[in-house]
Amino acid sequence: MSDADALDEAAAELRINGYTVLEGGLSRDRIDALKAGLDRTYRRQAEELGGEAVLRRINDADVARCMLSYEEDFLEVATCAPLMALARRILGPEFVLMQQNGIINRPDHENNQAKWHRDLAYQHWTTSKVLAINALLCIDDFTVENGATFVLPGTHHVAEFPTNSFVSKFEKQLSVPAGSYLILDAMLFHRAGTNRSNSVRRAANHVIGLPFMAQQVDIPSAFASTRMQEPQDAAIRKYLGYRWSPAADANDWRRRKIEASN
Repeated sequence: MSDADALDEAAAELRINGYTVLEGGLSRDRIDALKAGLDRTYRRQAEELGGEAVLRRINDADVARCMLSYEEDFLEVATCAPLMALARRILGPEFVLMQQNGIINRPDHENNQAKWHRDLAYQHWTTSKVLAINALLCIDDFTVENGATFVLPGTHHVAEFPTNSFVSKFEKQLSVPAGSYLILDAMLFHRAGTNRSNSVRRAANHVIGLPFMAQQVDIPSAFASTRMQEPQDAAIRKYLGYRWSPAADANDWRRRKIEASN
């Protein structure tokens, strides 16, 4: 199957079923580097607030936020060519990275992601056009034993959550190899499973949406605060929100229009 045909199939699966799997083309060395980078970022962010106990108190433990402003590798996985191609096919030419969160799923540990949810939180309505997608990069293999993601196929087409009987009958757990992206329509109901293995399961979740929606973290400001070198590529800067942040005033808004028209 050609790359174009594979992209067509992935887009069709996403539109109809609400999910698909996309190969990331990552080497084993790169995957190992991402594991270390995610753990390192989580430790650093915990230390910035005074320790992991603070994160547990605010119900935000085992989550690393906006990793690409801490580790260059996570900018690469947020902008990889297959993911960008699929995003263009599904969302059109203009879209923005709304959030990038690292998820650390520990064995037999309470997991806030284990409840059914949509990644456009608190939104219970449907649209004729996809507004956003999740791109969950599996940094470790997702298996039944370690709590791979469950999905409810087709629920991105209906506003209300289905009955318990429907859930029991149609929920599907997805085993996905490390280095691949599990792509979901952001309105698809899904949840994490329980990690019953002896190993941590890590992932990096991206929510990519149309530019009228706000980012979880102001990524341009995050780069400034961590003093990471900002990307210079114009397309990547637009994707990260440099183009879409609110204008400071009327003159700033007009200057942006002038720059865009050049």
